[in-house]
Amino acid sequence: MGSAKKKFGVVFSPEKCNGCLECEKACIDSHGSSVAAGRSRIKVTKGAAKYKAVVCHHCETCPPSEACPSALLEFHDDKKHWTLDEHRCFACMACIPRCSHDAVFFEGEFGIETAYMCDLCLGEPKCVAACKTGALTYDPSKEE
Repeated sequence: MGSAKKKFGVVFSPEKCNGCLECEKACIDSHGSSVAAGRSRIKVTKGAAKYKAVVCHHCETCPPSEACPSALLEFHDDKKHWTLDEHRCFACMACIPRCSHDAVFFEGEFGIETAYMCDLCLGEPKCVAACKTGALTYDPSKEE
C-alpha cells in the first residue's frame, strides 16, 4: 500500500457532473430522522470550469475522530465507513478543522447544533443511486 492512505466510499468524476443536485436531494431524503435533517452530507458546487463535490472520503485513519473529546466517530470494518453520532454531539467543533477534505459539516441554526458527515448510508449510498450521469460511484476499496 506504500505511503498512500486507503480510502473508501463515494468517488466523484467532475467531468460527468451536470450540477443537477439530485445527489444532495437523495442524501437529505435518506437522513430524515437525523439531528441535521434537511442537510446534505455531500456538497456540490460549481467551480471555474467544472463541478466539485465535497464528501467524506472515509479514510482508513480519521483525524477528526482523534480530536473528538466524546469519541463520537466510529469506524465500521464490515462496510468500510465512518459514522458520527449526531445525537450525542455537543458542538465543540474540534473535529471540523481536522478533516483535510472539509467533509465534516456543522449545523448551528434553529437551536440545533451538531457536526455531521457522510455515513455512506451504511454501505448503500443513496447519492450514488440518484446520480443519473454516473458522476458518483461507490468504491469500497479505493486508494489514494
